[in-house]
Amino acid sequence: MPDDNVKLQLGLSWVEAKKRLSEEGLNALPEKRSHPLLLFLSKFWAPIPWMLEITIILEIVLHRVHDGLAIAGFLIGSSIISFAQESRARRALRSLIRRLSPRTRVLRDGVWTILPAQEIVRGDIILLRSGDIVPADLQLIEGQIEVNESMITGESFPRTVCEGETLFGGGFVESGQAHGVVVATGAQTHLGKMTKLIQKAMPPSQAEKVIFDIVKSLLWIDSLLIAFISLYGAIAALPFTILLPYALVILIASVPATLPSIFTLATALGSRELASKGVLTSKLSALEDASVMDVLLVDKTGTLTRNELEINNLFPYSPYSSKELLLWSALCSDPLAENPIDKAIFKKLTEYKLSTQELSLSFKQYIPADPKTKMSKALYLDKEGNPLTVVKGAVPAVLKNIPFDSSEIANRAKELEADGSRILAVAYGYPKADKLLGLISFSDPLREESEALVRKIKELGIKVIMVTGDQEFTAKSIGRKVGIGEQSITLPNATADQLQQIEKFDIIAGVFPEDKFMIVQAFQKKNHVTGMTGDGVNDAPALRQAHVGIAVSNAVDVAKAAASFVLTNPGLMDIVPAIMLSRIIFERILTYILNKVVKTIEVAFYMTLGLVLGKTFVLNPFLGVILVLYNDVLTLSIISDQVKPAHKTRKWPIKSIVISGATLGFMLLLFSFSLFLFARNVLGLDQDHLQSLSFLILALEGQATLYLVRERHHFWNSWPSSWMIATSLFVLFALGIQATYGIGTTKIGFGHFLGLVAAILAYMIALDFFKVWLFRKLKLS
Repeated sequence: MPDDNVKLQLGLSWVEAKKRLSEEGLNALPEKRSHPLLLFLSKFWAPIPWMLEITIILEIVLHRVHDGLAIAGFLIGSSIISFAQESRARRALRSLIRRLSPRTRVLRDGVWTILPAQEIVRGDIILLRSGDIVPADLQLIEGQIEVNESMITGESFPRTVCEGETLFGGGFVESGQAHGVVVATGAQTHLGKMTKLIQKAMPPSQAEKVIFDIVKSLLWIDSLLIAFISLYGAIAALPFTILLPYALVILIASVPATLPSIFTLATALGSRELASKGVLTSKLSALEDASVMDVLLVDKTGTLTRNELEINNLFPYSPYSSKELLLWSALCSDPLAENPIDKAIFKKLTEYKLSTQELSLSFKQYIPADPKTKMSKALYLDKEGNPLTVVKGAVPAVLKNIPFDSSEIANRAKELEADGSRILAVAYGYPKADKLLGLISFSDPLREESEALVRKIKELGIKVIMVTGDQEFTAKSIGRKVGIGEQSITLPNATADQLQQIEKFDIIAGVFPEDKFMIVQAFQKKNHVTGMTGDGVNDAPALRQAHVGIAVSNAVDVAKAAASFVLTNPGLMDIVPAIMLSRIIFERILTYILNKVVKTIEVAFYMTLGLVLGKTFVLNPFLGVILVLYNDVLTLSIISDQVKPAHKTRKWPIKSIVISGATLGFMLLLFSFSLFLFARNVLGLDQDHLQSLSFLILALEGQATLYLVRERHHFWNSWPSSWMIATSLFVLFALGIQATYGIGTTKIGFGHFLGLVAAILAYMIALDFFKVWLFRKLKLS
């Protein structure tokens, strides 16, 4: 007994129950709720928002309020979009409460009473009958029941729970009657512990982490340049009024002001596109992470299979036929019951267009399956009025009444069970059921598209691993059928070396519900961007922890709310377009990063060389901000760019991004600073004109750079989006007006502006050939 204070004949007293309810709380699952305002403010508490917030403060301190407000607008706008898109995922824990039975039968002070399930306490004695939902975690103290826990454990077949065994709250009693004592309520139940896992599950966004690391590196470069210029300024006695604007401009050039907007808008637009294809997105970062996902953990029940039983084979025993076996099994089934076995029998009967009426028997009594006898029984009278008995149930139980050596039949049943099927025997007789009609094999059938899905996912460069609670031989049978593979381990029996190499296996069998969360974490610790599919309550924590959690269409509410993607059509095939769209977003963000690295390197070193070699401040803070705004306006158009997704998974190529970006940045620096020296030494331009020229050079090269890096092959291989072209034409027009009329800068003249455009265009075409070679060398194409 789990509680010595419980009296089996009387149950808890009302006084003791009230005391426990006060001490332990209601039998309700905990909900972690935060005020919507706090949730919105949390969007501003992360590394990249911190960088932008520091920049805003610096702008205000230096009396550049309008520039600070512009950056703040980008940050606030992207935060609003992200908050609105992700608010739906906050409903995850609330849906768990609906799994509890609203009322249940409780023994108090020796009297049975019906109470709301949330008022039962640890130690209460509960009566469970067919059709009840288990209200809390119980230990049976009398009787046996068949309980369906598929939405909790993922197991398709009902489980027989006997005296002394424990069952989880949320299960559905299919047959039998039993008494149980409550051993855990609320947060202490199996569902409650899953709730805690869901609360703490929070994988990092891969794309944001990569970009933050790269921008952090750029800021280190800027810091070194600022330190160098400060030292140089001290030696050359340069005034502070020159050094401070220099530091501010290169800082503004390095901070990714549009990054939150790029991320949020790209994923928000992508989620809207996916919704039209039957895929709902509840976590925007998953659209970025799906592009680099290299492992997909697939739950078997309800994902690869339908989570519904059907007859997959009939094995009649001579002289009986398959038709007779099916008809007699239907005679011993309840057409109104929710038992999945009986439903499968009547479904097959309908498919064969058969009717039990052709046997001309008179029904007398039906006795449902009893966990003690492990078989159901039906009594009939034949035409002559003779009593007839039909039984259907576990093979050993039915064979007890068969008067011949049935060892061959029993061995045959064990062979059939080797592929994970459930085998039942059917018999009849006068008056006892002593004539064996045959065996019926039941299975949870594969979805029609499972094999094609696994093949397609593998073609995309993603390893598919099946995670299941089934025995290893059963899991291997399914893995072989769908093409996952047969390299398998059973989790409880796995050695330490096997666990260290867990990603090498195709199948992980013998998995308990709570293990799935740890398995996802194990793959993440090995730097795998991990996806997870599922449909049940037991899958919810793992779905939440995975970088890419995918809930199938028939999933329970909590699984859908915990997942990143929710499929509205049956099966998993709709995840393929989600992966392809995520890879398009990957290419767009990669373009953003490359463009940012190239421009930061060029602008920072251009200004440094201008100050050291040119003895002048080549760009004032006002022109620096305008330059950044022009670049950011065009950069925002990346979210609509037409790009080709990669056919294989690839990790974020950080090293290649930095090397290629820095190389192209220095190649552009070589050209742009040569123009500066030519204008100063040959044309003899003064400082104001040199600042205007520098602004135009860097702004025009900013436009050209985006077209250069957006295509991994030659720039003419793909056509940019109409939004990008329109935005670029607008910027060119604005720059032409500024150059012609000297708005915000010194007048250069339209003719010189066109000459500058032509020179930069010619250089970019030549540089494009070098870029193609460089990207191929660094495996960016």
